[in-house]
Amino acid sequence: MRKKDLFVYCVILVLVILFLWQWLSKGALISQKSQLQRYTSQMQVLSGIGALGSIHIHADVKAYIDGKSMDFSQKKYQLASSFIHFEDGIGDVVHVHATGMTLGHLFRSLGMDFNNNCIAAEGQSYCNDADKTLKFYVNGQPDKEFDNKAIRDLDKYLVSYGSDNEAQIQKQLDSVTSLAPKYSADKAEMD
Repeated sequence: MRKKDLFVYCVILVLVILFLWQWLSKGALISQKSQLQRYTSQMQVLSGIGALGSIHIHADVKAYIDGKSMDFSQKKYQLASSFIHFEDGIGDVVHVHATGMTLGHLFRSLGMDFNNNCIAAEGQSYCNDADKTLKFYVNGQPDKEFDNKAIRDLDKYLVSYGSDNEAQIQKQLDSVTSLAPKYSADKAEMD
């Protein structure tokens, strides 16, 4: 056998091995992807969160700590999650892209925590005590669901922690924007 023939056979053998390796690897990846899809589907069922893109709604949100408005228009709060987020430098309208998303999901996606007793932001916890309380309003009305409140299209949410009186709370309620309908209308025009 000549050296040239031996070289060609070796190249063919290497190519066959590479082809088999690629084929087997792709089969393993497909199997792993299929298993990951099953796990994702099971997690969605257990969590109550729908698939990404299962909904596209908007709501107005405002949060205050000790009378100071939280600025969700900051870059660190923009597009923090594909499922629920603020975007385009606007910190007053939350965009929701999966069914079952709650206010708790929104705050956790921003690296915060929120429940019926406390709001935690920027490394600080603000919890109910003798002087200050956490209040939650939906469409201008007190609501007891707090972090469990499922976000609905065009709702207006206010989260407020502090010792604010009724007049101050009313001022905060009045500060919740009415921008969500614009985004829902823009979305409807695009569909």
